[in-house]
Amino acid sequence: LSYKSFHRQMAIRTEREKEKNASAPVTNFKDHHTHNDSSKEYRWDAEFSYFVLKQCIISRALIFIIQFVMNIVVTDYPTDAFKGLPIPQVELSQVDHWIRIAFNGLTRWDAVHFLHIAQYGYTYENNLAFFPLFPTLIYCFTLTWSWAVPFIHFSTAAVLTALTINFVAFVLCGQLLYTLLLVLTKSTKLALLACLVFTLNPASIFFSAVYSESIYMLLTFCGIFALYADSSHSFIRYIIAALFFSFAFATRSNGILNFGYIIFQLMVETVYSTTLHKFIWERDCGTMLLKLFRFIIVIAICWGIFGSQVVSHDSRMRHSFCSQNITQGKGKLMSDIVYQYALQNKLVLPHDLENLTWCRQERNILLIPSFYKHVQEKYWQVKPFGYWQLKKLPCFIMAAPAIFIILYGSLFEFNHLRTVHRSLCGVILGILNNTSSIFPFMIHALVLTVLALVLYNVEVLTRILFSSSPFIYLVIAQYMDRRTPLR
Repeated sequence: LSYKSFHRQMAIRTEREKEKNASAPVTNFKDHHTHNDSSKEYRWDAEFSYFVLKQCIISRALIFIIQFVMNIVVTDYPTDAFKGLPIPQVELSQVDHWIRIAFNGLTRWDAVHFLHIAQYGYTYENNLAFFPLFPTLIYCFTLTWSWAVPFIHFSTAAVLTALTINFVAFVLCGQLLYTLLLVLTKSTKLALLACLVFTLNPASIFFSAVYSESIYMLLTFCGIFALYADSSHSFIRYIIAALFFSFAFATRSNGILNFGYIIFQLMVETVYSTTLHKFIWERDCGTMLLKLFRFIIVIAICWGIFGSQVVSHDSRMRHSFCSQNITQGKGKLMSDIVYQYALQNKLVLPHDLENLTWCRQERNILLIPSFYKHVQEKYWQVKPFGYWQLKKLPCFIMAAPAIFIILYGSLFEFNHLRTVHRSLCGVILGILNNTSSIFPFMIHALVLTVLALVLYNVEVLTRILFSSSPFIYLVIAQYMDRRTPLR
């Protein structure tokens, strides 16, 4: 029904814009992905924005109903995954029980780690696989209101806080995706189709569960929007983007790839002058040196901002886990329930240097925390081709649709670039003089896909792609666009 309503609104708006507006300047992406109708101009519209808002809210309501029903009907599969510390029943009120019944389906797997870190901090080695921003937000926001409802346990309040954060972040992501794709494609229809895909994407449950996908996508898209929305304040936009990307990096490890957007935009700005319509090698030697010097300085500043939070987190964790072995004095370090749970489940505690082998390793220069590779390999078997096992075949099958979409979209874009620019040199020059190029989004999605195939757990690829880049939404939207022309 929502799609029919959208299509009806688009048809009406087309007639209005044909009467009121002239054709807007277009990018090469629009030229080959649209049909030259005036409805595809770059124009933010409050009515369409409200339409996206409604779809986001409706989809979250559907997800809640589905998880509630399935959590009651389907029995949990037995697993050795981290369950979190049990809360004594005497500490839970009837309200706690109702809330837990309602949202229990949204607090599984990784959610248990995030909620544990929010309540107790980084107490076990396996917690270190999860970056700090999301659990920190849960903890801080829970503190601001949980005191007013003493009949709700802090752990239950943390669940409500996390779900609220993700709901708000999801709604904001919908608005950002709509606006960002208007900027990139100059197409209202493509932007709205992409938003419809977003609201019911295959990884939708992870955007509502106590996972970091929603907040990560919000921060990533804020950074991208800062880079692409306005080029008049070039230096400031790089600083703002670096700040947003640094928060995204402090949310998920794959956030390190976002720095590529800064490099690409700065490279385009350095290589080609949009005012003079000249490449850098067509200008005088002094200008070339000045631009190259500016490129290096801005990259260095942005890199420092970008990595500051993760480097700080790495230092804190090394201090917390790698100081001298004082586990015997555990009473001074953590609550007894945390310590006893570790003993019962054979979890590695801070200061247990015999088992914390990463404490003896040097820090790397790529900003990734020194413990991350070790923890991922030890607890999740993340290593080159570590997932290439026959028993993991269902995981590859599960990720196959997302992989196909990325490969299909990339091939389509490559063919277009080759058709328009004819030669490899022409393709490169065409990319470098187009500030709205889709190329960096395509490369980002391809890198994530390749890494999933050869390095990290492939079953998480779908949610990583749908929370990291607008490219996959754009590919699906453009496919729908070609098959639903407005009449």
